Amino acid sequence: MAEAWAQDLETECGKAVPSAEKVRDVCRQHGVPDALRARAWQVLLGVVSRKANLETWWEDDDLEIEDLHVVKADVIRTRQSIQKFKNGDVQKEMEKLLLIYCKRRSVKYTQGLNELLAPFIDLRPDPPHPTPQPYPYDRNEIFNSFYALVHKFLPN
Repeated sequence: MAEAWAQDLETECGKAVPSAEKVRDVCRQHGVPDALRARAWQVLLGVVSRKANLETWWEDDDLEIEDLHVVKADVIRTRQSIQKFKNGDVQKEMEKLLLIYCKRRSVKYTQGLNELLAPFIDLRPDPPHPTPQPYPYDRNEIFNSFYALVHKFLPN
């Protein structure tokens, strides 16, 4: 990332309160380097440094919703041409994130939410990842990005 625009993007993304407008402008003009893709989404969705507080929800083994069978079926069908999505641990994580989303929003699961979650899962590097990531991107960041995307573009 030796180009000036890439350095500017990395600097802006690294701020405690980055400017979504600046990040959007640079991304529109030049694209987004892979190493900054997850962080750029977080900035653009306004979830940088936001806490998801998933711990209590994550530990709840009795977490269920009315349409649990639909969630499970959708998760299994998600992007099966990509190896990551065939992984049982990834599928369980997606299922749990979708259940938590529905419980927190008090909404019924809508088919297709799995496909809105999938890009955020895909942004996380596959382990083991030899290159350290400049910003944390775990299930909390994934959940916050997904939640913000759905809330912004599918508010009802």
